[in-house]
Amino acid sequence: MLYFSRLKGKQVFTESGKYIGKLHDVLFLASETPLITKIVVKSPNKEEIFIPADVFKKVNHVLTIKDEFSLSDSPVEDLSVIKNLLDQQIIDVEGHKVVRVNDVTIQDREGDNPSFYVSGVDIGFRGILRWLNLEDAALPIYRALRWDTHPHFLSWSDIQPLELARGNVQLKKGLDNLDRIRPEDLADYLEKTNIRNVNKIVSGLDEEYAAEVIGDLNTSYQTALFRRFSPEKSAELIELIDPDEAVDILLTLPTEKREEILLSLPKKKQDELHNLLKLSKTPIGELITSEYFAIGVNHTVGDVIELIKDSAEEISYLPYIYITNEENELVGVINIHDLFVHSRETAIRDLMEQNLIVIHVTTPKDIAVKKMLRYKVYALPVTDNAKHLEGVVRFDDLAERVLEKYD
Repeated sequence: MLYFSRLKGKQVFTESGKYIGKLHDVLFLASETPLITKIVVKSPNKEEIFIPADVFKKVNHVLTIKDEFSLSDSPVEDLSVIKNLLDQQIIDVEGHKVVRVNDVTIQDREGDNPSFYVSGVDIGFRGILRWLNLEDAALPIYRALRWDTHPHFLSWSDIQPLELARGNVQLKKGLDNLDRIRPEDLADYLEKTNIRNVNKIVSGLDEEYAAEVIGDLNTSYQTALFRRFSPEKSAELIELIDPDEAVDILLTLPTEKREEILLSLPKKKQDELHNLLKLSKTPIGELITSEYFAIGVNHTVGDVIELIKDSAEEISYLPYIYITNEENELVGVINIHDLFVHSRETAIRDLMEQNLIVIHVTTPKDIAVKKMLRYKVYALPVTDNAKHLEGVVRFDDLAERVLEKYD
């Protein structure tokens, strides 16, 4: 078995000793048996030349080819180890994670006409050490520490060659266990492939997990997906995505498609998103979420704890509890920690902080960030001119948008 890391850069000579250049890449066919068709050699003047693989004679400290060989044109149908395999990401279904191809293995077939083919990929740390020429030196350390010394291989039989031809390395195994991969890791993998593959994988996921993954995709992929989804499927996913992210997605869609999705939602959700869409036209509005916990002023600590138990599943972010009066005016706030250091009979009005730190729908993002940093809070309530609570802005959403300006 040969490793590409140990072949790349080797000098190439003919049997009679003529120097051709250094091996740069290996080309192969995307098939069930990925036959190596050509080698790419960089000549002394740095030009890439394509040589048919059937002129290989032997591999040792240099590569030897036949004296008589012909050059090929730049191929169209062949795939490249460097461009299509090396450093690409693979969904490791059994390991429940996204892994990277660190090396490629090549096998030879003996016979009257010997040939070479790609046999698999190395996804382990030893593949990296091999590129750095540190593998042999590291093995005694591995053994001394009783670490696993075996390379971590995936056989070519586990890889989808057609997906590879479309620029995506994917396993043949079923995707039933993908929900054990962190959503942000799977989203990062999907962003390195095309929308067809993204749609195929997302469509096979559990709906709640699919919503998490979609929420972590960048805007262009989110838009492309929702343009493909039916209004009914779009509405089901929109209900599961954080409201502020749902608004971001809806705003990128054509008006007709957006309205179709909204009409497919329950009335309460329609009203919530319509309000957020209206607020999105204000300076801070695109970051406002309706996922917050608010209660009336006439409750006790025990009341609030029971209310949280009943509705916490619907709210993904719960650092603060906001208190409103009968007119929905914001009158106080409580840190959730305070609930658990007072008796259940304690009145909320006696605990709440009335010296509120708020922002308005017209507050610029930069000012909102400064307020958060100055007062060390994780979220800011947003009010209108009548002190009505319109929603909250979370630090992570706000900081992300501000940092985009400096990227």
